[in-house]
Amino acid sequence: MTKKEIGTYIMKRRKSLKVDQPTLAALANVGVNTLVAMERGVGNPNLDSLQKVLNVLGLQINLDLKDYEGV
Repeated sequence: MTKKEIGTYIMKRRKSLKVDQPTLAALANVGVNTLVAMERGVGNPNLDSLQKVLNVLGLQINLDLKDYEGV
C-alpha cells in the first residue's frame, strides 16, 4: 500500500465519521498540517503520528508478507 492509498483511506474514514481535519488532529494529538500531509500522501509522517490518527479512526496497521510469484 502506498502513502497516497493510506492517505485516501484515512480521509474517507474521517469523512464517513463526519469529522473535520482540525477535530481529528486535536483528538489524535497531532498537528493539522501533519494530518493534511498524511491525507494527501505527501511528507513522511512518523509511525507514532500515523498510529495516533488510525487509533482515533478505529483503524490499525497490519503487516503481512508479500506474495511473490514463483516462490
